Amino acid sequence: MPDFVVKRVVSVSAPPKTDVTPKQLPVVALVAAAWLVIALLYLAGGALLVPPLLLIATAALLRGGRTVLDRLMLATGLLLGLTCLAALVFAVWPWGLHPVTAGGTAATALIVAAAKTGRRPRLPRPGATDAIAGLAVAAVGAVVAWPLLRDGRPGRLALVMEGEDLARHASLFDAIRHAGGYLFQQPEQGRALVYEGMVTYPQGEHLTAALLDGFVRSSATAQGTGAAMFDHYLVFVAGGYLLLAATIIWAAQWIGAGGLSPARMIPLAGGIAALCAFGELLDLVRFGYPSQVLGLAEAVMLLTVLIRPVPRPRQQLLLVAALLAAVGFTYYLYLPPVGLAAILWLMRERRRARAQRIPAAALAIAVTSAVPLAIGVLVAGQAGALLSVGTLRVGREGLAVLFCLVASGLLTGRGRRSRIWRSYALIFVPVAGFAVGMLAVQRLFGAGSGYYANKALFLVLALLLAGTGALALHLPRRPRTVINLRAASVLMAIVALVGGDRPDQLESRTTWLAGAGVDQFAYARAALALTPGRPTVVVGDDPGYESYRLTLFISALQRTSGEMAGATYHVGPINSPDRLDAVIARMPGPVRLLVLSDDARTRAEALRRRHPSTSIEIVTA
Repeated sequence: MPDFVVKRVVSVSAPPKTDVTPKQLPVVALVAAAWLVIALLYLAGGALLVPPLLLIATAALLRGGRTVLDRLMLATGLLLGLTCLAALVFAVWPWGLHPVTAGGTAATALIVAAAKTGRRPRLPRPGATDAIAGLAVAAVGAVVAWPLLRDGRPGRLALVMEGEDLARHASLFDAIRHAGGYLFQQPEQGRALVYEGMVTYPQGEHLTAALLDGFVRSSATAQGTGAAMFDHYLVFVAGGYLLLAATIIWAAQWIGAGGLSPARMIPLAGGIAALCAFGELLDLVRFGYPSQVLGLAEAVMLLTVLIRPVPRPRQQLLLVAALLAAVGFTYYLYLPPVGLAAILWLMRERRRARAQRIPAAALAIAVTSAVPLAIGVLVAGQAGALLSVGTLRVGREGLAVLFCLVASGLLTGRGRRSRIWRSYALIFVPVAGFAVGMLAVQRLFGAGSGYYANKALFLVLALLLAGTGALALHLPRRPRTVINLRAASVLMAIVALVGGDRPDQLESRTTWLAGAGVDQFAYARAALALTPGRPTVVVGDDPGYESYRLTLFISALQRTSGEMAGATYHVGPINSPDRLDAVIARMPGPVRLLVLSDDARTRAEALRRRHPSTSIEIVTA
């Protein structure tokens, strides 16, 4: 047999080499050590330390930015997007949201990425701007957290019962924790746990909170009582709002870095913090919109890196793709404007994009970001809700003042010459255009104040706040004085406090600090005192919104949202006098009626007589 044939046979039949090379040994050892440390922390009840360690490690491997805050914000955006994507696997693999497997997988990815790129962990030295931003966010945190801590569990529940949405969000968070992944991937189980409409709702915020809750509890299965679950979720709701405040402050610093010395950053960060603590953005917490809050933070992060990209093109593309995924999975209402902004940025940077081939992973991530939007619009038919009417409204006067302040800086000679501020103006167009288009559609086809049109205006508001660094363009390059910038910041705070179209806005914003009313406290105590077991329907003095809203919160606390969904939704108008009879007729089993007054008890007794075949228990609040 010829030699070349022998060599060919040997090469084909030889088994592939699977031995670890000497260069790979340190990587394997680091991966094994990371899994061991995470497992030990989990067993010791200290898994809470894993997420911040992963965040710091990610920040240390990224490049770009001059401050610690820059790195932490870039790392947060990247991890939020990758978590939303990785969660597609959680519902499929056998471990669900287990902290060890999730943390170990993330640590493995970081170690492999460091080995592939050859980067060593490195962070900038903390500086004055880090301290300024930290103090500003801490001040916002004090305003947000104090009312939640002051009056204990009944006070917390009473405070957040002002809007109905938070009850559904808490139930969705709890259901994802129970199911171990996105509910739209396991719809039958999802419908047993929550209202069917929430199964296809964008779940990035709830999934992230549920995953972090496993680390907080150091358990993959423990969920605590319904009241304890609600306490945990409120921590994540408050944390999401602090992330939004930090994002806007960082965005103003990142975009306006060339003209912002630490002395100039103090009044600017103070003004933004005042707006976050006492302005219209706080309404998003009061009325219970945690998905919008996190989606808003992610959208601002994305727009910020489009306005001023990080220096490494491939890292920039990965950040943009990950943040697109984060927005799409968390609050896809903002995906069209930020997606268009990303396309405009890519067109503007097309020469660099040609030189740097777009990684296939970044392209796949960007495409996947539209999955929740496709499910919501094409499967669940959620596009019809765009013309909904709501009470949430962004003050037009405040937006106009902020726009004029930012525009005054952009129109200076320095602003017109700056590539960054020209990028800001370009990116602002699709964001503002989307909101104006939503308002126009609402005016043509809807009635009253557009619910989602005003939500689109919140993105305009956040982007204007991020652009307030343009005020520094009026000042000399040397930081001789900050009086003009401080005066502008005070003006921004005044706009946030007294601006708006309704005179009662200032009073409504002080509700958060003042606490809930006496009736809300009584309702909260009654809800917490109920023993679990029977689905509960609240009977008030009239079959109105208050009874419906309180029923939703009790079902979240009792973990009966899925069981009661058929009798809670789509049973006629909320104010209909026949609604309670329809609710009882559609209950799958025994029911408990919580009455709020003597008149309500009389109505409940009559209701029980009309439905003798249903086991009805009546209790008094």
